[in-house]
Amino acid sequence: MVMSQRCLALAGFLLALSVSGSVGAQSIYCESRDYRRAYCPTGPITSAQIISQTSNAACIQGRTWGYDGSGIWVNQGCAGDFAYQGGGFRPPGPPGNNSVACESRDYQQNYCATGVRVTRAWVAQQQSQSPCIQGRTWGYDARGIWVSQGCSAVFGFQGTAGPAPPPPMGNSVACESRNYQQSWCNTGQRIGRVWVAEQRSSAPCIQGQTWGYQDRAVWVNGGCSAIFAYESR
Repeated sequence: MVMSQRCLALAGFLLALSVSGSVGAQSIYCESRDYRRAYCPTGPITSAQIISQTSNAACIQGRTWGYDGSGIWVNQGCAGDFAYQGGGFRPPGPPGNNSVACESRDYQQNYCATGVRVTRAWVAQQQSQSPCIQGRTWGYDARGIWVSQGCSAVFGFQGTAGPAPPPPMGNSVACESRNYQQSWCNTGQRIGRVWVAEQRSSAPCIQGQTWGYQDRAVWVNGGCSAIFAYESR
């Protein structure tokens, strides 16, 4: 009965894809054994969806399963059948296949400069068991890519000719979360954009979690201590 339900669900999803004109609808079974990360290559894919969870452990996209341009990954005991849309898709990139490896060691934040002005970036190959989730454990700006919370991956990126812009340091403020308490550091002027220029703490400084800004001040929490550069508006 369970196998029949899985087959019916999968068939229904693949039929929906074919009716909508999507190309290359296929399926794959992927399992995280002993709660370890597993990667299941699919070839080029553009989207994926879990059809039937077979594990007791929850399968939550972005936390215990996800996909990149070449396959599906699972972690923390997630197992199930995944339907995916394939066909000719590759993450777009400039000639020369620009890429950089970036690793968050000991769950610390790390910044990896690319040497060119970055206009777009993506995970080409995740190498860590810890998930790499854009905006939470990795991201990028014009100068490079940052990782945190154990994320380690090879990142592909698009860049424009010429060197990356140096971070303007005309405006900066030091802000420290003492005893893991929240602290506010006034800049004296309205803030347009803020970034970590130099992290000083062993505790990670992660935007939106342990630091952020509002109007005229930068805030830190959870032990984050850093020099923050900012642009005024």
